[in-house]
Amino acid sequence: MHEIYSRLKRSEKCRFREIMMKECGWAYGTFYYKLKHHNFSKLEKQVVHDICLAFLP
Repeated sequence: MHEIYSRLKRSEKCRFREIMMKECGWAYGTFYYKLKHHNFSKLEKQVVHDICLAFLP
């Protein structure tokens, strides 16, 4: 997730973050913690994967 997030433009990062927070029920700080530590549950991994695919060119 971090590799994809780092390649996004600023406006895309905001949209990506908002979608991830909404779909996973994360708070703002939780998003960045999980981004840094790759600490996802099995269900979160699937959601993260699906959202990352949607943001790939």
